[in-house]
Amino acid sequence: LDLEDDCLAALDLVVASVHSAMQQDEGEMTARVIRAIEHPAVDIIGHLTGRMLLRRDPSRVNIEKVIDAAAANGVALEINSQPYRLDIADSHARLARDRGVKMAINSDAHEVEALGFTRWGVLTARRAWLSKGDVLNTLPLPQFRKALRRNRG
Repeated sequence: LDLEDDCLAALDLVVASVHSAMQQDEGEMTARVIRAIEHPAVDIIGHLTGRMLLRRDPSRVNIEKVIDAAAANGVALEINSQPYRLDIADSHARLARDRGVKMAINSDAHEVEALGFTRWGVLTARRAWLSKGDVLNTLPLPQFRKALRRNRG
């Protein structure tokens, strides 16, 4: 991860996402994401495949291995609502839910107008048959905080 452990530990929430070397082979990329999942400060993995629709293919990552690692470590996965990402796919969100992984719907807003993109993430969650209880950020703030990996156990 790009930040030191003491900095990560001081944060209220850590979302880890791959932003470089996106063309690694499947084994390297999968191991890289799993290392992030195994870091005790990481709460959520963001835009898992890094895809950008019509711009960049998804990274080669073994989704099932990542989902299993997330389940084993209590790390949530993001449904990224940006219309050019929509990452992860509804089928992967359903598989994650079936294996006990919580999801977080995120606008990934970099400007105010993009806050409205969350509706696309909600639609992805609906196509995945997720319920309110499957999505961390449907919880009231005190329950949300308790549900984060860092605050359980």
